[in-house]
Amino acid sequence: MNQEKSFLDSLKEHVVSGKAQLPAFDRTGLAIQEEMAKPDPDMQAIEKHILRDPALTSQLLKMANSSFYRGMLEITTVRNAIVRLGLAEVSNLVTMLTQKKSFATQDPFIREYMDELWIHSVACALGAKWIAKECRLPSKMNEAFFSGLLHDIGKAFLLLAISDMKKNGELGETVPRTFIEEALDSLHAALGAQLLKTWNLPDVYCMVARHHHDEEMQDRDVVLLMVSLANKVLAKAGIGITRTPDIDLATSPEAVQLDLSEIKVAELELTMEDYVAFIQEGEA
Repeated sequence: MNQEKSFLDSLKEHVVSGKAQLPAFDRTGLAIQEEMAKPDPDMQAIEKHILRDPALTSQLLKMANSSFYRGMLEITTVRNAIVRLGLAEVSNLVTMLTQKKSFATQDPFIREYMDELWIHSVACALGAKWIAKECRLPSKMNEAFFSGLLHDIGKAFLLLAISDMKKNGELGETVPRTFIEEALDSLHAALGAQLLKTWNLPDVYCMVARHHHDEEMQDRDVVLLMVSLANKVLAKAGIGITRTPDIDLATSPEAVQLDLSEIKVAELELTMEDYVAFIQEGEA
């Protein structure tokens, strides 16, 4: 226990000292989300944002031609992708692809955690968006997606800090998984909200990062409820670092307040299994 406390204290000190490497943030995804929030989004403006980055364009086309989206004809241009998939779907794919930089590390041990966290975060984003659609709240779909994608950014921050500490000799080569997972669980929400404020992101994203594990969900923001429920679905399925296989999703405060029936919650679970398979296909 003393060693565990020592690890937690050392990690906190490293983060507070300002020595910790901040996760990268690509503002292309945010610029596109801001355009999508307008009453009449400009397709050409979004297309230009994407085309400025050849690597992003290539990744988008690869994703658009995956088995999850594939149609009769191959998608060969960003314009084709927008026409086939729709502006909202393309904007979310771009946000997802640009944000992946925040989950990159050279440390093989930490990379395992990052890979799990990335799959969890993207699936949570897609699941929260699905919930917004099922709740007939189309105006909340983009907020739900972006909030879901960033809800665990504090864990990415902490994993990068641990990687830095190992590289600088502040930690041993191996850190017990129990130490890492307790640190992530106890510190990530507050640090994630703080990081999103540093990035000057809208308050809704900071709020979701800070409160998505709160037990009390009565009368909370609807986007928070969506992300929290999607997060619980993944935890029950064992997708990500946190696992709670025995949770009853249908009676959760989030499902009750969102007025999702037991059948709808079961449909959500199956849909999110498909999302996870889609993300894993993209990683292959």
